[in-house]
Amino acid sequence: LMFGCNAGAMLGMSSFCEFNSWRKNQLLSFYDKVVRVVNDLAYKTCQAKLTKYRDYYFMPQFEVGQQELIDVHFYTYLIDMVSMGKAPNALTQIVHNVNSVLVQFIHFSTQHRNNYDKIMSLDQFMSAKKYKNFFAENFLSAEWFSNYIGLGFSEINPKEKDINSLTQTVFYDIDLMRSQAHRQEFAFEKECINQMARSNLRRFTPMFDDRQNASQKYDVAIKIGHGYTYSKYNTLMHFLNVVECYWQNPDVNNIQILGKDIRTLLVLSCQKIFFEPSHHGYYYYGPFLCRGSFRTEFDLAVASASGSASATVSHSSRNSHNNLVLTDRVYEYSYLKGIVERIFRGANGIRFKSDNAVLNLILLSLLLDFGLFDQYAKLLNIPFMKDLQHEADTRELQVEVANLIYNFDRKHTEDSVTRSKVEELIYEVSYKFFVNKNFPINSSQFRLIQMLNGDSDYQEYVLLCKIYMSLCQINKSIEVDYYKIR
Repeated sequence: LMFGCNAGAMLGMSSFCEFNSWRKNQLLSFYDKVVRVVNDLAYKTCQAKLTKYRDYYFMPQFEVGQQELIDVHFYTYLIDMVSMGKAPNALTQIVHNVNSVLVQFIHFSTQHRNNYDKIMSLDQFMSAKKYKNFFAENFLSAEWFSNYIGLGFSEINPKEKDINSLTQTVFYDIDLMRSQAHRQEFAFEKECINQMARSNLRRFTPMFDDRQNASQKYDVAIKIGHGYTYSKYNTLMHFLNVVECYWQNPDVNNIQILGKDIRTLLVLSCQKIFFEPSHHGYYYYGPFLCRGSFRTEFDLAVASASGSASATVSHSSRNSHNNLVLTDRVYEYSYLKGIVERIFRGANGIRFKSDNAVLNLILLSLLLDFGLFDQYAKLLNIPFMKDLQHEADTRELQVEVANLIYNFDRKHTEDSVTRSKVEELIYEVSYKFFVNKNFPINSSQFRLIQMLNGDSDYQEYVLLCKIYMSLCQINKSIEVDYYKIR
């Protein structure tokens, strides 16, 4: 836990989605210890009717196949609501219970100028009400990191048994570190800590400078030309309707439905999902317009980063309102799962006639993410799935997809498209929205999209990478080979 909280490891975060993903990765390693507390948290949150800013905390499609990620995702939402004082007592107690477990895995400085290089014992920390109460309410929230910074050497030897400020990452008060950073100390440990503060404070503190305000409101607008998917021809519903109508047509292909622009495929395969079964539908959402002193920027827009790790929706604004630009839909999980299931159930056991790889891979991606793979995988017309020993085995499928990606990379070496770059783009599109107007043409995402549009084979490659990301979540990143599968 403390290794991940090192300021050096957190400096690369430039938006809330990266900060929230970091929190989920941190918490997943402790899921077994808190499973009874956070299990089925989505249901508990809906039952408590806690809806404040929940539309901002949607999940990417490739994550919804793992129940642990869903629970942890709702817990991160709960962290922020408790930190702002908007959660009911029952849900606040859940955060307190989880933090009572996590407190055993943190290291906290004495916060005194004469011995801040020393670490508090757990008993000392729990007896200090000032620190204990603030930890219970705010740990892993933006409010916590606006007050405390984790400092320690980036290179940690796991075999080192001695626990001190030189071998571990320790939380220090940011105000204390500001006053100590440029002072010279004769004690080696203090001088090392001061040096780490000098190196990290200036870049770390701006990420959490924006204060959260639970009463902050926002205005909603539809700006012509801003959204890429505000059309009936490049949305998921249009694709599913065509697939259902032409299920037994062998000539239907992806160019007819999606065109040649890779952005349509990316948006189609990277849906945003929320969980509230009583909703049964979707809501419109999009990026936030951030007006600074010298320029206007988007948060939650592809290839744009606000530089702030806290949730933009609750940022205190000089104006009375923030500005939300609607560009796309966010679907409710059970609603979208019901539509996909109805299409496959309506096929009455008949295999999809078209052998178009792109169309079949889109359907495979939906089946995997919404838990329908075991039941309907046999209806897809994908050649490599027919060769699997177990047609509905996700571990075996993960190996096969990894091999296909590897073979594709070996054959296409004329440009700089790699799996890691494509996965980063999928991550970006899954957590953010495409915006046509003022799209940064100097961004790495724009250059990658241009390269992907240069060859139609990359449509299949992008989907294979997306499916592999989903399988990593479903299989919990299990790496398997054929000889391990019985």
